[in-house]
Amino acid sequence: MRRRAFLASALTAASTTAAGCSAVESRTEHTDPTVTADDDPRDDARYLEFRDGGTDLATVGVDPRFAPLPDHLHTWVSHTDDTELQSLTQRFVAVGGDGTPPELALQGPFMGDYEPHPSVSLFRDGMAAVVDVHRFGEIADETVFIDLPVTHWPESAHRLVVESTVELLEPGLRDRRHVLDGRLEFEFAAETEADGPPDDTPDPSGESENPMK
Repeated sequence: MRRRAFLASALTAASTTAAGCSAVESRTEHTDPTVTADDDPRDDARYLEFRDGGTDLATVGVDPRFAPLPDHLHTWVSHTDDTELQSLTQRFVAVGGDGTPPELALQGPFMGDYEPHPSVSLFRDGMAAVVDVHRFGEIADETVFIDLPVTHWPESAHRLVVESTVELLEPGLRDRRHVLDGRLEFEFAAETEADGPPDDTPDPSGESENPMK
């Protein structure tokens, strides 16, 4: 198993470096992943599982931590050993709120000893907070984890939609490029005043509900 790398950064928006194109390259789009949930009912993680011709290709996971509103969004991408991560774009949308996007942060520093380091941007686009990894650099052949602390969540929003686009390269005499698209949805219930302790107001009829009276 490849070592795990935590991808996170305090970098500002960075320019994309275009890789050289192979003389012969095929491109395959995968838009119908299998959506699965974590086996542990106490865990809210869900996964997009992509296959290519009956063979596992990649898994994109999202684990939102609710307390009771989202306070951390953990995402990761695992892929087969014969592929390299080229780019990742994830859009996080708070549905049912006031139309504003969630506010996210990227934790740093990079965990790694070699260059080039990954290149990451974090920005807003309409109702979405967007994380865009332009280049994975030294960790392109590894399982990548990203931790996104939520600095502000629209409190009236009770659904989270995460749209992910991953680009993988399968090097060879004939390079194969895979573009993976999928969507995950999460629902949660925020605490309200109605969720407080039981009402101890006396029964206006004057009758007690105590069965021992």
